[in-house]
Amino acid sequence: MSYLFDFEKLNGGYVAFGGNLKGRKIFGKGKIKTGKLDFDDVYFVKELKFNLFSVSQRCDKKNSVFFTNTEYLVLSPNFKLPDESQVLLRVPRENN
Repeated sequence: MSYLFDFEKLNGGYVAFGGNLKGRKIFGKGKIKTGKLDFDDVYFVKELKFNLFSVSQRCDKKNSVFFTNTEYLVLSPNFKLPDESQVLLRVPRENN
């Protein structure tokens, strides 16, 4: 919780992940700033041992996200693909 600022406690709400249909309680939400990226509406879930990152939320903010076998990169909104011929598959994003 120490990375969160503008933290506000929430009374209610659950998040489900990893096939657990019951989910875990959301205790609050806040913001995180990294110097280059801002994350709003970051939920604090005590039982969660890992940070979850919403790719669709980053894309909603006009960032692109690039995955490799060892890492992922969040690219600036003005990133341009240097060679369009390297794109092997393109699928439109809908309803997420």
